[in-house]
Amino acid sequence: MTFDDGILTICETKDISSPGGMPKIELKRKDQYYFSFDTLGFNRYYTALQANQQIEAVVNVPGWGNIRTLDICVTEDGQQYRIVLAQPTTDDQGLKITRLSLERINEEYKYNP
Repeated sequence: MTFDDGILTICETKDISSPGGMPKIELKRKDQYYFSFDTLGFNRYYTALQANQQIEAVVNVPGWGNIRTLDICVTEDGQQYRIVLAQPTTDDQGLKITRLSLERINEEYKYNP
């Protein structure tokens, strides 16, 4: 499997507001990965819709990194996606990969690469 569709950054969310104040979320970089797009099947798409989620894309990254469903994925063009599902698995050649189901978010968090 080749990971030549681009580079994505995995970020965790941090509340930087003062105690008792209105939450103010900022993204903190955790890791970067080369990625490849995967097929977004009808079953995955419609199952997500039933759970009130709209999956925009499915991507694969190499390895089994520390990626959680609360993390935010930022692509090279600055688009931000919520990670709905992170599936550590192996591909056809036995390579460890993580398959990420991504949902576009309506609000953009502050992020300084």
